[in-house]
Amino acid sequence: MTTTGKPFVHTTRVGYADTDRMGFAHHSRFVVYLEAARIELLRSLGESYREWEDRGILLPVTEVAIQYTKPAYYDDVLGISVRIVELTRIRLKFAYEVRCDAREAILASGTTSHVFMNKDGRPARVGEDVLAKLRG
Repeated sequence: MTTTGKPFVHTTRVGYADTDRMGFAHHSRFVVYLEAARIELLRSLGESYREWEDRGILLPVTEVAIQYTKPAYYDDVLGISVRIVELTRIRLKFAYEVRCDAREAILASGTTSHVFMNKDGRPARVGEDVLAKLRG
């Protein structure tokens, strides 16, 4: 199933420790920003990722793709929009856009792919209840 639901927006601020010698937010920090947005999207659907893990539903990342367009700087407020773009009983894919509204700029876009896994580390098919929750 492919979905184009309304994006969830998570806001964060670029910390001093996030920046490199050039004064840019280091590219690796964007993976952390995407993860925070994804976790908050799941929480907004009524259940924290910790609760998912406690129930034995794990979502390891299988692929990350980020296209950087403009740098983020210390103290920038970033809006990370995230939405589910693919959903099956075994896989899940999120799409992201990182914006700095103060500069009216899109800084990056990307995707993360995931597989549903059980506590034994094996791929697992999730039930309709989980799919319904993710569909919103």
